Amino acid sequence: MGLHGDGRGPAGGRAARVGPRRSGGLRGGLAVFAAVAAVFTLTLPPSVPGGDSGELITAAHELGVAHPPGYPLFTLVAKLAIILFPFGSVAYRVNLLCGFFGAVAASLLFFTVFRLSGSYAGGILAAGVFSFSRLTWQWSIAAEVFSLNNLFVGLLMALTVHFEEAATAKERSKIAKIGAFCCGLSLCNQHTIVLYVLCIIPWILFRLLKEKELSLGSLLKLSLYFCVGLLPYVYLPVSSYLNQARWTWGDQTTLLGFLTHFLREEYGTFSLAKSEIGSSMSKILLSQVTSMRTQLSFNIQALAIWANICLARKDRQTPSLVWLFTGMFCIYSLFFAWRANLDISKPLFMGVVERFWMQSNAVVAVLAGLGLAALVSESKRVLNTSGLQWLEWLSATLFIIYQIYSNFR
Repeated sequence: MGLHGDGRGPAGGRAARVGPRRSGGLRGGLAVFAAVAAVFTLTLPPSVPGGDSGELITAAHELGVAHPPGYPLFTLVAKLAIILFPFGSVAYRVNLLCGFFGAVAASLLFFTVFRLSGSYAGGILAAGVFSFSRLTWQWSIAAEVFSLNNLFVGLLMALTVHFEEAATAKERSKIAKIGAFCCGLSLCNQHTIVLYVLCIIPWILFRLLKEKELSLGSLLKLSLYFCVGLLPYVYLPVSSYLNQARWTWGDQTTLLGFLTHFLREEYGTFSLAKSEIGSSMSKILLSQVTSMRTQLSFNIQALAIWANICLARKDRQTPSLVWLFTGMFCIYSLFFAWRANLDISKPLFMGVVERFWMQSNAVVAVLAGLGLAALVSESKRVLNTSGLQWLEWLSATLFIIYQIYSNFR
């Protein structure tokens, strides 16, 4: 019995996943999207939220340049939403777009867990506890870049799972190209996702090399697709050159100006601020774990750990993805704690820092969904009974109800 609970080896498991589970995952993902989008829409602020929302809305409305690194993808898509949505104020339309981003992120987390475990309840648990945590909910209904970043986190994990399931070289090549493009595109929003990209790319290349499907030509093609994903950055010098926005940030018409903006030199490249003395790395890590327990609950943390413990069993299938996701979480958490040079004892700076923990919380939610599925699968094996499915659904439902009850405002 493996994570998939089908009792088959790798070949049988892969064949089984290509069939009915794919369509089921799509239907389940659409249902999750609809449910989360409905809740987010009902709780949208009618006007301009706090933080950077006013600046981002203005940049989109007037096609200017937002603060470093410019967020060209968010600006362009938000402008499209302002044009296409036929109702509400400009601010409301961008808020609504971000709510939809959050709902798509939820459906992708569901898809990731479902395709790895075959568990609807596990997928719904991951999507629900993440989407309705205070941080995610708060920043998914505001005109901010975080919900789009959450979408890309879910998308990269879902594509990685899809790549792992691919049965032919042609399919692996196709998914790898799509993934390379999405990796580049994700960097047109929030740069913190580069840490996940730097984990996923070597893993994909290693898998292709292992299958003897990696050549210099294919590597160049993947690099090209990655670069195509970065094309939205062309918007920055174009907008700066046209100079039509009343409020915009900097001059990107020169290479130096573009690189200054792209590399966030005014804030401090690889840092949250340029001239701040921040809290210690250990203090930030401890605060992250404490925040995660508040946002997701101790039980969710325990289920995420259980997903990794299950890998110790020799009969588990495709454990590498769980290790990959765990590695992504660890590398991101350590690097961010090292570079987050803000004093989190100050409430304002804590509010700035904690928003970036959503990226790691998404991975923990996925691991928790896999942990729930593995726990039920293990219980069935030990107790020799198949009547525990209701308990899996009950657990997922109670977790999500508690999240909504705790965080609804």
